[in-house]
Amino acid sequence: MAPPGQMPPVPNREDISATWNYLQAGITRIMTDLEQGIDMQMYMGVYTAVHNFCTSQKSVGLTGPAMHSAHRGAHLLGEELYNNLITYLRQHLEALVDESKMHTEEALLSYYIKEWNRYTIAAKYIHHLFRYLNRHWVKREIDEGKKNIYDVYTLHLVQWRKVLFERVSQKVMEAVLKLVEKQRNGETIEHGQIKQVVDSFVSLGLDEADPSKSTLDVYRFHFERPFLSATSEFYQAESKQFVAENSVVEYMKKAESRLAEEEERVSMYLHQDIAVSLKRTCYVVLISDHMALLREEFQVLLDTDREEDMARMYRLLSRIPDGLEPLRRKFENHVRKAGLAAVQKVQSTEGDKLEPKVYVDALLEVHSQYQSLVKKAFNDEAEFTRSLDNACREFVNRNEVCRAASSKSPELLAKYTDVLLRKSSTSIEEADLERTLSQIMIVFRYIEDKDVFQKFYSRMLARRLVHSNSSSDDAETSMISKLKEAYPRT
Repeated sequence: MAPPGQMPPVPNREDISATWNYLQAGITRIMTDLEQGIDMQMYMGVYTAVHNFCTSQKSVGLTGPAMHSAHRGAHLLGEELYNNLITYLRQHLEALVDESKMHTEEALLSYYIKEWNRYTIAAKYIHHLFRYLNRHWVKREIDEGKKNIYDVYTLHLVQWRKVLFERVSQKVMEAVLKLVEKQRNGETIEHGQIKQVVDSFVSLGLDEADPSKSTLDVYRFHFERPFLSATSEFYQAESKQFVAENSVVEYMKKAESRLAEEEERVSMYLHQDIAVSLKRTCYVVLISDHMALLREEFQVLLDTDREEDMARMYRLLSRIPDGLEPLRRKFENHVRKAGLAAVQKVQSTEGDKLEPKVYVDALLEVHSQYQSLVKKAFNDEAEFTRSLDNACREFVNRNEVCRAASSKSPELLAKYTDVLLRKSSTSIEEADLERTLSQIMIVFRYIEDKDVFQKFYSRMLARRLVHSNSSSDDAETSMISKLKEAYPRT
C-alpha cells in the first residue's frame, strides 16, 4: 500500500482488480483530503484508470459466475465500476453517519454542512474524472430506459440521500428549529448555517422519472413541513400569552412585527417556495385565531377615533378571507348613527327655524370625517366606501328632520343652493363658491327623491333669473352642469 496521502503506482491496464484499488485510493484522496490539492499526474492517472477499467478485455483479478461469459465486454465492466462506486460511497457515508452521532444541535449543523460541502465538491471532481463512464455506460443505460441509473454526480446525491440524509435529517432539522426559535426569542444566530441546510435539502430533490430534472419534494417534506408546524406551535403559545397580558392594540403591533420578521426570514435564509405557506400559517395563528377579539375592539377604536389603530386592524384583517366584512358592517352602522345624531343635535338646537346651511353642513361634516377615515385607515377600499355611502344615504333621507316630511332633505339642500347663488351683501369668493357647490353635490348624490330637489331648484332658479338676482352667471352654469352630470334628467 502507498503511504497516506500518496497515490499507489498506476496498475497494469488489464488488471482491473488493481485498477479499482488505484481508483479507490484516488477517490479517497478527493473525498477526504482535497485541501492538499490534486496534481495533473494524479488527475490523469485516475482518469486513465477509469478508461482502462471500462475497456479492459482480460478482466484479470475478477471472479464470479459473470466471468465465465464470453460476452462480458466493456458493458459489464462499466456496470462493475458503477457498482463498485456505489459500494464505496455507501461505506464512506456510513462512516459519516457514525461520526455524526457524536454531535448535537449547532455542532451537528456545523458537521452536516462541513461534510455536505466536502462531499458535493468531491462529487464534482469525481464526476469529471468518471467522464468516460458517464459518456458510454451510463448514457447507454439511461437511453435504454433503465431505472435508478444516474450520472456520477447525481449518483453521489442519491447515495447521500439514501444512506446519510434519511438517518440524520430529522436531527439536523431539530437543530435548525432550535436555532430559529432562538432568533424568534431575540437572540442573534448564525443564519448562514440554516441557508446552507436549506440549499442542501433542495439539492436532494431529484425527479425519479427524469434524473436530469429536480423537484422540491425532499425539501418540502423534510424542511417546510416541520418548519411550518414549529412556527404554528410557537406563535400559538406566544400569542395566547401575549393577549392575556396586554391590550388588543399592543397585540396588533406585536402581530404586525412578527409578520414582518417572518417575511424577512424568507429573504434572509429560507427558500422562496415557503413564502406563501409561511404567510398562511402565520395568518391563521396570529390573526384568524384572534379574529373575534380584534373585531370586538373595532367598535372601541371607532368610538375613540383611533385612526392609526384602525389602520393597523385593517391591514391585519385584510390578509384573511372575509376578515373585513364584519368591520364594514360595524363601520356602516356607526356612521349612520353618527349622521342621525348630528342631525338630531342641530334639530334640537334650531327647532323649526333650522337654517338650510346648518343642516347641510351637519351632513357634510359627518361625511367628510368618515370619508377621511376610509382613505387613511381603510386604504380607500371600495367596499368601505360602499359602506360609507349606504350609511350616508340612510341619515340623509331618514333622519329627525325628515320625520315631519320625507321631502325635507331635498328641499333644504335646494334652499341652501339658492342662498349661495343669490346676490347678497355677504357674497363669497368665486373659488370658495365653486368648492361649496361641489360639496352640495356630495349630499345631492345621496338624496333619494331627486325630483323633489329638481322642483325646488328649478323654481328658485327661475326666480333668480327673473329678478336678475344671480351672484354669477358662471356659478349658475357650473351648478347646472354638475346637476346634469349627476342626474341627467335635470
